[in-house]
Amino acid sequence: MKFQVSMHIEAGATTDETKYLAFDERYELKGVKLINNAGISAHASNYSIFKVFASNGSSEAFEWSTQSSAEGALSAGVDVSLTDKNTGLTIYDASTVIKVTKTHAGSGEAVDAMLLFAFEPARSY
Repeated sequence: MKFQVSMHIEAGATTDETKYLAFDERYELKGVKLINNAGISAHASNYSIFKVFASNGSSEAFEWSTQSSAEGALSAGVDVSLTDKNTGLTIYDASTVIKVTKTHAGSGEAVDAMLLFAFEPARSY
């Protein structure tokens, strides 16, 4: 049975933010949506990057960048699905956490965003 967890990230244009989610059972992260309260234009050198890391803590599992050559702009109040990096490392358990970051390049962009994580139980038999 799928369930969803939300996380709020609010940070200034040049402020980086890191947050974590922890678990007490095995769950598989099936997708991540992002919605920002204000629009963010795509830009070649001043942009924000949202990353959700894989269960190994270092590989990127999902990402969205407002860089013009990447995923691009965010419209105010319109959700987008973060790009699945297909790591194969999206099962988390009591010994792992999900690391989420908002970073920037150049002068960045301020964000006031909600991330929505979709999970399913990942039973081991």
